Amino acid sequence: MLLSAPLAWAQQDVSGLVVDDSTSQHLVGVVVLVKGSGKGTTTNDKGEFKINVPPGSTLSFRYIGYLQKEVPVTGGTMEVRLSPDNKSLSEVVVTALGIKKEKKALGYSISEIKGDELTQARSTNVAATLAGKVAGLNVSPASSGPAGSNRIVLRGNTSIDKSRNNQPLIVVDGIPINNDNLGSANEWGGQDAGDGFTSINPDDIATMSVLKGGTAAALYGSRASNGVILITTKSGSARKGVGVEFSSNIVLDKPIVNMLDWQYDYGMGLNGVKPASVAEARSAGLFSWGAKLDGSSVIQYDGVSRPYSAVKNNFKNFYKSGYTFTNSIAFSGGTDKINYRFGATDLKNEAMLPNSGMRRDNLSLNVNAWLGRKLYLTVNSKYSRERVDNRPRVSDSPGNANYSMYMLPTSLDVNTLKQSKYDAQGFEARWEANEYVTNPWFSVYDFEQNDKRDRFINSAELKYDILPWLYAKGRIGADMWYRNNFAITPTGTAYNTAGQINDQARQNFYEVNADVMLGMDKTFGKDWRLTAFVGGNQMHNKNDKFYLNGNGFFIPYFYDQSNLKTKTVLNDILEKKINSVYGSAEVSFKSYLYFTATARNDWFSTLSPSEWSILYPSFGLSFVLSDAFKMPEWINFLKVRTSWAQVGGDTDPYRLFLAYQVQNPFDGLPLADVKKTPDGQYAVPNPTLRPLVNTSYEAGLEARLFDSRLTLDFAFYTRTTKDDILQTTISNASGYNAAFINVGKVKNTGVEVLLTGVPVRNKNFTWEITPNFSYNKNEVVSLDAGSTSVLVANVRTFNASIQHIVGKPFGQIVGYKFKRDEQGNILFNSAGKPLQGDYTAFGTGVAPFAMGITNTFTYKAFQLSFLVDGKWGNKIYSGTNDYSYYFGLNKATLQGREGGLNIKAQDPADPTKYVNKNVAAQDYYQNIAFTIAEPFIYKGDFIKLRQVILTYALPSSVLAKSPFTGASLSFVARNLWIIYKDLPGIDPESSYTSGAGQGAEVMGYPQARSFGLNLNVRF
Repeated sequence: MLLSAPLAWAQQDVSGLVVDDSTSQHLVGVVVLVKGSGKGTTTNDKGEFKINVPPGSTLSFRYIGYLQKEVPVTGGTMEVRLSPDNKSLSEVVVTALGIKKEKKALGYSISEIKGDELTQARSTNVAATLAGKVAGLNVSPASSGPAGSNRIVLRGNTSIDKSRNNQPLIVVDGIPINNDNLGSANEWGGQDAGDGFTSINPDDIATMSVLKGGTAAALYGSRASNGVILITTKSGSARKGVGVEFSSNIVLDKPIVNMLDWQYDYGMGLNGVKPASVAEARSAGLFSWGAKLDGSSVIQYDGVSRPYSAVKNNFKNFYKSGYTFTNSIAFSGGTDKINYRFGATDLKNEAMLPNSGMRRDNLSLNVNAWLGRKLYLTVNSKYSRERVDNRPRVSDSPGNANYSMYMLPTSLDVNTLKQSKYDAQGFEARWEANEYVTNPWFSVYDFEQNDKRDRFINSAELKYDILPWLYAKGRIGADMWYRNNFAITPTGTAYNTAGQINDQARQNFYEVNADVMLGMDKTFGKDWRLTAFVGGNQMHNKNDKFYLNGNGFFIPYFYDQSNLKTKTVLNDILEKKINSVYGSAEVSFKSYLYFTATARNDWFSTLSPSEWSILYPSFGLSFVLSDAFKMPEWINFLKVRTSWAQVGGDTDPYRLFLAYQVQNPFDGLPLADVKKTPDGQYAVPNPTLRPLVNTSYEAGLEARLFDSRLTLDFAFYTRTTKDDILQTTISNASGYNAAFINVGKVKNTGVEVLLTGVPVRNKNFTWEITPNFSYNKNEVVSLDAGSTSVLVANVRTFNASIQHIVGKPFGQIVGYKFKRDEQGNILFNSAGKPLQGDYTAFGTGVAPFAMGITNTFTYKAFQLSFLVDGKWGNKIYSGTNDYSYYFGLNKATLQGREGGLNIKAQDPADPTKYVNKNVAAQDYYQNIAFTIAEPFIYKGDFIKLRQVILTYALPSSVLAKSPFTGASLSFVARNLWIIYKDLPGIDPESSYTSGAGQGAEVMGYPQARSFGLNLNVRF
């Protein structure tokens, strides 16, 4: 014992970092062993390790897909660089139900994004940072502010039911979470209330796996019919002491004000005349149809005379520089028996819109424990607290500051509206003839809206190893959130001086998932291996919403429901369950031929017993040619794959039979009404509804060439949805005006290409380029009998709409063209209004083509990367440009200001004949606005410099002399440059909704150019 004491005293702590030799990417989960002993550890989520070893020891580093490396211990901090094993090239990825598999065994496409990629050029909604990074993933941010939602679609829209969101299932640590949009604007205006992704903290994410194919998602059943995004959060690892990771990030948002290219030759007024009285100034309101701006004195709506001059800095004087400040700290550690990670993050955002912003706090705890030799426990707990003030209103004018700012007359200073916001009563001063156009300062400082959401995502998993090759596992998890919203129209608002409570709501949501599983992983002989499992799942989902609104306050400025003159109260409950059994079997031969089969059967509570059961099968085949046959030296890896799968979906609760809701009492007596659809329709019940079915096929090729300096991943796929559950319109004579029936059919066909090239790679410098490309051809094959189109959404001008049309892609932008003669001249009626030509589908609002190119340059401790992405092939209707015609702001309206315009108008005596007629410019352009859609339909194509990141990381030689194990500083920028676009004045990514009605923009929150700094320190 005494002899062994000096040996124990001589033990030393060794720490280090393990990275990819070519990319310097941190490697997570590398096995670090002390050669000649059974002692070891693994690298954590930052690629770091720490181990206590005797002097003179040698450490062995092992990682799937890399060559094993042995390194003598010399003391201090080590940096170990592992080289890819070009013979095996194995890579482990997280797949359905959290099962880890070698990527080469998969018969379908999967993309994995590391957590670091989501925190460098970060966004308040982590989904926005996925844009341009994954082939086949279409991310469309709503132009609705920093707390708004994003629309995420994988491989095309599969359902034409406008109440279905067509978005993938989001799974966090094995637990499906709710990602519904909590409210969005429509043609009458409104606010975007965010989605489920806004709760997710990117600092907690270790990896994000995108399962695009039906085979990849089949094990999740009905809710995965649109694909799956798997989020695996960070965990701890065995180490001495407590590891600390701290990051601080600040992002400044500058409104892009140079896009709106309005005319500044003519000022406020009507018919070429500037206002001569207060009444005329108020009648002129937003109109810039006045006289030429000459600097002379002109009276304005508040009775004060000011220079009749161009005011070009209104945007800068109203919108401010926003910022997002994020601080995050995490503690991790453990032993070979238990490890943990606890993280806390605070995010504070001040929006560019005055008096608007959000605050989000996140807490997370991950614990892994070995309860004996065979029993493992994993506990994950996450809490988020979101507080949002005054979400921006978009689309229509009431309460929408963006509407007023976009359309502000060329000679009216926004600061005048600030100085003269109130009248003598303290009410909103009337400054515009249309009382529904709100003073922007009144909108942001007098209107009130705030919402709060507390969310818990918790799970616990027990795994027991019955035999070395046989295990049993049980998991239970819940996604629970509680949201309160309060929004008022204040006393004194021009269009409602008595005021109102727009929404006072309490919403409680929970979804509980319980799984049991029995699995095996066994080798038979030296060539065969079987990996299989069977299991069951029960899902229980409940959404309980209490809603109140009311008009008129007895006591002005006292915004409480007890002070309302009239009010409406509604309690809406949606509840459903799904019971499921599932299984998977993967057979491999010599680690180069893999066949996988899965099956899942769901039983839905929302469908009748005769229709509530459906089986989803899938099959996949992977053949690694480079392992089966001798290849030329320049081919390091070659694999072909194919798969087939079916998944499906049910419907919302209470569509089989009549359901009732209690309404406001009448004369003290309770009243009830038939429960309406989400869009307010009375739908006839249909007890024969059956699940929709989505059948998909995929074939692909993966290759790594020239010492892995060029990699390729190619996929071709088809996806066909049949028996889509569609809401259709029926005759009011039936007592209803809508019905749900199984009639829809949608088909998607597409290709995806992902390349990675390393043109330069040496000791000090590496250049890596990663382009991706995708194309999706979508077709609405059929609707209900006798229908060739169905309305999805209107826009406020009502000269355009979004519709699904048989034989055309999802979401067509539809409106009237000009009527023209044989020479192409526009034809007008005798009053000077353009005649409507063909009612035309101009194209889809969803881009079929998408691409992204990331370049990364690494020189010693410096790394520069930039992402260019783009979309094309879609159309967009610009309501902002339509309104600019009406109000005389568009530069096109300069033509004809002096002397009018000559048109071909119907002869009043004979409408079949046309005569030349001269009309005033104001009449000409205002008659086009809101009547003809054609001038305001543009290509939605764009190419953007999406992000730039410059990082300096302290080298290991410096870290060895410091208390830190890692430190880096990054400069980041997003939305720096729109390299190409067709839409004038507006960012093409300015849709005001994340719903099905894509392809329209009207007065949204302005786009921002962002700059920031990231500091990351680990010790």
